[in-house]
Amino acid sequence: MSQDEYYRGILDRISDAFIGLFVYLISTIRKGWREKNRSRIAEWKLMFYALNRSPPGVIGLFLVTIFVFLGIFGPLIAPYKYNYFPIFENSKTYLSPPGEFFVLGADHFGRDLLSLLLQGARTSLVISIIVILLGVPAGIILGLIAGYFGGKIDELIMRITDMFLAFPPLILAIAFAAVLPDRISYLINTYPPLQQFLLWLFALERTEGGNLSRLLAVMIAMAVVWWPGYARITRGSTLTEREALYVESARAIGLPSSKIMLRHILPNIIGPILVYVTLDFGTVVLTEAGLSFLGLGATPPIADWGRIVYDGTQFFPNAWWLIIFPGFIVFLDVLGWNLLGDALRDVLDPKLRRSIEFKVKKVKKSKTKDMEIKEVEHE
Repeated sequence: MSQDEYYRGILDRISDAFIGLFVYLISTIRKGWREKNRSRIAEWKLMFYALNRSPPGVIGLFLVTIFVFLGIFGPLIAPYKYNYFPIFENSKTYLSPPGEFFVLGADHFGRDLLSLLLQGARTSLVISIIVILLGVPAGIILGLIAGYFGGKIDELIMRITDMFLAFPPLILAIAFAAVLPDRISYLINTYPPLQQFLLWLFALERTEGGNLSRLLAVMIAMAVVWWPGYARITRGSTLTEREALYVESARAIGLPSSKIMLRHILPNIIGPILVYVTLDFGTVVLTEAGLSFLGLGATPPIADWGRIVYDGTQFFPNAWWLIIFPGFIVFLDVLGWNLLGDALRDVLDPKLRRSIEFKVKKVKKSKTKDMEIKEVEHE
């Protein structure tokens, strides 16, 4: 189907421009990539057309874009530093309500709550990305191996997976987060370049080097309990795909198992995994906030949404803004990822996406017919 058969709105034109920029960047690195992947580029555009016609998906994408932007640039646009304590200059800033000294009020240290929320967006985004990058590939690789080879290898991997799934993820994460900080602190102090990189990643100052171990402990603890779900999803899909004709053909021509799994099977099962990843971003944000609320995450003055809520409970209901605003931010972040993930589930399903595309095409045709009728009546 040609692109001209579709009615393109503002969002469609924006997505086309985004894909065009992405394709241009790849083409500058890999010559001839655009010509070899024209069908893939057209498929990407159709997927965005379908996503643009899903109101929940558009809302989710809008919220996710905002929080990713705040996660990247939040510390730069914050009115004050996270470790700026105006209470030492003016004691009246202590738990001042919204609008008195700061837009969203101040915490029990007199710090600007808006600045803390913007700094906390960086903490939340970095932890989410690292947990996904550590947990998801491990689960995918183990699931591919288990599903492709089967037999004793499958039994071993799945029994280990069952052992992790037998424990509630939050309880297991709490256990790991409680015992890891001391060991991680030794590692950070032994390798100063690693400490400098982490400080830059979280937009923290050099004085916070001693507090990084708690953040890393939370990330590692969550990554350890995050892979089993992906291992099961990948294994189930691989069991179906390994009997497909294209896999048999790849075996017949002598391709190694690693290439068959990564270049042939994985691209065909990546859809459900991407949906699961999108939904899990919201789950990671919520879990990390929960661990910080329990005192296992960031420690002051490092800003973290869960920690802000925990500190606010000590002054509730007088300092209600310390619970309402951070809690609402966490709610919107999780809501955005869940709405986007639910919309991607429809977009990545070929049958559902084709039905949406067919409706878009009919809208274009009906509009053309209406214009033709009006022109005839005018004549």
